[in-house]
Parts: sequence; C-alpha cells; structure tokens
Amino acid sequence: MTTSSSPNRPPEGTVVAVAPLGGHVAVTADDVARAATDCARIGACVVDVEPRADCPIADQVAAARREADVLVRVSAYARTETLTALLEAGADIVTGPMDAPAEFLTELRQRSERQGLPVHYEARNLEQVARLRSLPAVEHAVLVFGDSRGMPGTVETIAEALHAVPESAAVTATGLGSVCVPVMLTALAASAHVRTGLADSWEYSEGVAAKDDAQLVARAAGLAKIAQRPAVGAAEARTLLTSRATA
Repeated sequence: MTTSSSPNRPPEGTVVAVAPLGGHVAVTADDVARAATDCARIGACVVDVEPRADCPIADQVAAARREADVLVRVSAYARTETLTALLEAGADIVTGPMDAPAEFLTELRQRSERQGLPVHYEARNLEQVARLRSLPAVEHAVLVFGDSRGMPGTVETIAEALHAVPESAAVTATGLGSVCVPVMLTALAASAHVRTGLADSWEYSEGVAAKDDAQLVARAAGLAKIAQRPAVGAAEARTLLTSRATA
C-alpha cells in the first residue's frame, strides 16, 4: 500500500467517498442527485453507485453530477446491468469485486483499459486482499470491513489487510454497521482514504439512526480534519485516483 508518509510522496489529504442511500430502499435519480449535492458541500468528492433494478446506472451517474462536482465510481456487479452498460454509463472509475469470477475481472480490466477507465478492486476478506497481488498493476483497493463473512473491523485485521495490499496501490477503507467509526479512525491513521454512507451503515451511533448521508459525510470529513488529513476536492481526488489510468 502506498502511503503519504513515504519520503517520495508529498503529504496528501483524504478522499472521502460516499455510498449513498442503501440497496434496500427504492431510489430515484433525484434521490441520487440530492444525496450527491448535499454530501459534496461538506466534504465528499467521490460518489459510489451500483446497479439497481429501480434506477438505471447511467441515470445514477448523470444524477450524481447534476449539481455536484464529484467523481462517480460504479461498482461492476453483474446484477441488473450488462458489463457494457456499466462501462458506458459515464463513470470516472469502475470497481471490480474480488469475489467475481476471474474471467469477469479480466474482461473488466481489459475493456476498461481500452477506454482509459481506472479500475479499483473491492475486497471483503483477507483471501481476496491477498489475491490482489496476482493482478497486474493494481492502483487502488477498496477494503470493506465488518461483513459477517469477511474481515472484522479490528485494528489487527485492518493492519493485516493494509500490509497485504500491493505496495503500488492506494486504499479506501469502509466499515459496515457498528465498525464504521473504528475502521475510519484506523484508516486515517494509516494514510488510507475513507468511505461512508447509508449503503454501508444506517446508524450514526449505536441505536441511533443516521439522519442522512450528509450527516455521515460530515463526521468523516471532521475526523479527517482532526487527523490533519483534510478532505480534498474533486480535482485533487481525480489526480489521486485516476491520473495513472488517464496519463
């Protein structure tokens, strides 16, 4: 994993990503636009969206950018959309899940490269993290902690996962449910970027529902500032997350 503490890398801020709304509620393009706009105002510069039956992926991408200066990262899950639809949705970045078949990841990487589209890889357990080293030129990993069948959000597991990521890769970390804040704090201390949002955690604290995505982003941006790695804007995030793919 690359870190901002390397003598060859300047100190950097934090890319705060938001995975808005959640997959268990009906969502419209207007909902996506509202969430993206509200979250961008207080520190989010990346919006993560995924295929849904109720809102086509291209509509989600366009909606996220309607009034917000953000990068849009599309999760390439083979659910309701074809890979062609995902790659042609207009996203800035695509995310390949490490639990997908190897053939799918290969096709995703090859087609994305032809389009100049960066690929980030999402890992939910330590085996998937270890497999990142078998892939060519991994530039960014999204690590998900707190999944009941995956990585617990403990300091020990987070440290092990970060150590296992290829040295060339930067990291975004997110914690599901109750491990949201512990993962965020550990990630910030380790020079990783962070993701939050209702798709990852519906609670603001134990037993207290989050008001909206913006409330969760405000907390993430506040913690990043306390960690002396303040949230960056979309222009800097584009350099940090996509420059090598588009160079």
